[in-house]
Amino acid sequence: MVKLNLKDIESSLNELKGWKFENDTLVKDFIFKDFSNSVKFLTMVQPVADSLDHHPDVCIFYNKVRVTLTTHDEGGVTDLDVKLAKKLDELAKLFEY
Repeated sequence: MVKLNLKDIESSLNELKGWKFENDTLVKDFIFKDFSNSVKFLTMVQPVADSLDHHPDVCIFYNKVRVTLTTHDEGGVTDLDVKLAKKLDELAKLFEY
């Protein structure tokens, strides 16, 4: 896995809705109807993250789930982070906002 350069990250962000590049990470706040849906989203994230052997940092604020992606071994964002971001966006589509 190779850390992406800024140009590649900016290009990837054009393909991702609502993601930001902050402090060598990809960050997005997913907003749900309530706390229950936030937790349900995370239970769906877990097997996807396990399948990629790549796990996000997450924090729940009632109906908001903040997801932070980075590849610690590479010291920044890699293709694996972009791939997981796309998969999380697909999961979030299953919920009403």
